[in-house]
Amino acid sequence: MALTLADLPDDVLLLIVANFECARDVRALAITSRRLHHLARDEGWRVFVRTRFSSLSAPMLSGGKCDWRQLAESLTWQSRCWDRRALEFQSLLPFKEPARVKGPRAKQPGPFQPVIDAHFDPETQEELVVWGAGENVVARYRLRAPRGKWSKVSWLRSEGKDLGFAAGHGDIRAIAIAKRHANHHGGGRAILTGRDNGELVLRSLEPGRYGAAEPNPFGDHIVRFSPAYADDPASGAVSGPLPLQDTILSLDVSHSGNQSLIAAATKSTVLVYGLPEDDSTEVAPLTNYNLRHDVLGNPTTQLCRATWIGQSDVLALALKGCKDSPLQYLSITPSGWTHHVAAKNADVERQFGIEYGNICPNSLQPVQPPGGQRGGNNLLLSAWRDGTCRLQDLRTPSPFDTVYQDNVEPWATMETLMTYGTERFIGGGLNGATIKIFDFRWTKGYYHTSGLPCLDKKPFPQPPQPFMKAPISKAEGRGRCSYALGLACQWHELSKELYYRPNANFFLTHHLPHKMSNTGVWSLAKASDMAPNFYIGVSGGLIEANLEVNSSNLQTSALGDPNFGFDDWKQAETFPGGYEAKPFYLPSMMETGDGLCYRNNDQSILFPRMPVGTPLPDGLDGTLRKQHRLNARFQEAPDF
Repeated sequence: MALTLADLPDDVLLLIVANFECARDVRALAITSRRLHHLARDEGWRVFVRTRFSSLSAPMLSGGKCDWRQLAESLTWQSRCWDRRALEFQSLLPFKEPARVKGPRAKQPGPFQPVIDAHFDPETQEELVVWGAGENVVARYRLRAPRGKWSKVSWLRSEGKDLGFAAGHGDIRAIAIAKRHANHHGGGRAILTGRDNGELVLRSLEPGRYGAAEPNPFGDHIVRFSPAYADDPASGAVSGPLPLQDTILSLDVSHSGNQSLIAAATKSTVLVYGLPEDDSTEVAPLTNYNLRHDVLGNPTTQLCRATWIGQSDVLALALKGCKDSPLQYLSITPSGWTHHVAAKNADVERQFGIEYGNICPNSLQPVQPPGGQRGGNNLLLSAWRDGTCRLQDLRTPSPFDTVYQDNVEPWATMETLMTYGTERFIGGGLNGATIKIFDFRWTKGYYHTSGLPCLDKKPFPQPPQPFMKAPISKAEGRGRCSYALGLACQWHELSKELYYRPNANFFLTHHLPHKMSNTGVWSLAKASDMAPNFYIGVSGGLIEANLEVNSSNLQTSALGDPNFGFDDWKQAETFPGGYEAKPFYLPSMMETGDGLCYRNNDQSILFPRMPVGTPLPDGLDGTLRKQHRLNARFQEAPDF
């Protein structure tokens, strides 16, 4: 008897699935027979996600409210939104801004500068975002509901004055969500807060949500971390005399295996604490490294940030006032600490015309390359005062060193960065509430255009100020893809080119109150690589950004992520936490070129246009609208 496709062994079929370019092909395979349906459900969708989205950190699903098919659906939907710049925004601002201390004791007069962290659990469909608002801690929980229903939302707030903290000296400078054993107080999650006065405390996060009847212990003290609790400062567990714990400038938590390590950076010292799984209430550092003796000989030099790289054995350091080597790192070895200066690449300096000046301390972001790629766990993305963002290997001058820059506004400094695997990264600075979306220009595993119909024309509209030569199509005039010959149509071939995927800036300042006209972006946070939203910390409040597809005529409601999105996220409302939400109805977007650094980026150029979508003619073909490079909000009749 002749063999059919369903008669092939599973491992051969999964090799076929690994070569599918879009989710539509996996679905088509799944509906051909019962056996192939079970294969796709059990293994096929997992293979598709791991193959096409290897550049993102996909969770290990264990049969909760989300399966691999749903994860594939969301990731392909999100990829399309990112490529088409389908982003919507909403401000979350205090409806009465708290008074700030003024005078010699105040270290931070004026609006607070928020520090944010977020977490999303795909199994329970619950999102948590928490931020430091001056001396206060604010948290919002959202439990996702099925489509068409309202999500459960709970706001919690811990007042700093109730704990004895005043504005300025008691302000929260660093914040992080930490995982704990579910049997402990806190239900599996707690919050680390580092303050200007040097206090580092683990506090309760979990109980008292969604109108629970029990007393609300949100913000209750669980564990206090300090060198003062060391029994023997001269013991081998601590490297030298224990310093005083002054202002906590940064916190980073690494969960590696069964151990969770906290790296806390002060102005001169890195302290490493273990996150206790028992009922300890006072914890001393496992080890510390005082840079004052080895590195910070100049009194103007200061440590600003320490970030884990790899598997809790390397810490990247950002220094201020050290122009020769502002980026350094520490290796933790069995014999103790080893201090290094990050390698410099002379070829990169010549190619991009850069100098090793001052680094933006809050910008350090580790980058994990896709499986099998060179670079290991030592890749780091950082922003510098000359307006560049640099991807480099800390240890050696590697071939991965690349320099990115806004081609339109090359001097704009990005104070904070946030990465999505090796797909893209987002930057924000102090030149208004503006976010900059960069493509890493790494090889992509998935293109949403693969699932769209063929077309015998170039992608449209033409990118403004592309800053690179337009590609020459080998499929000129070819209107259909030939899968047997491995030939793509003109539109599918060119849609994968970098030329037609320029970076973009979103300008949000004009949507904020007039008193925030001089605001800046101080922090960025996302719940995970799978989350369809992220948070922007601006002076005095937050902005929530969501991937959302607008309808073609802009009249009907927009659509969010089918599995991880909150359909009711955008609403004008005042919340119990003292905040009010106001949607942005017409965000301004501008495409800014390929995002790579060039020696001539500082030359004068024509300012690119910022499209403002208007209702398109009813007779315009719907398929053609989907093949427009941008979301419906940014489509204009002349584009067609």
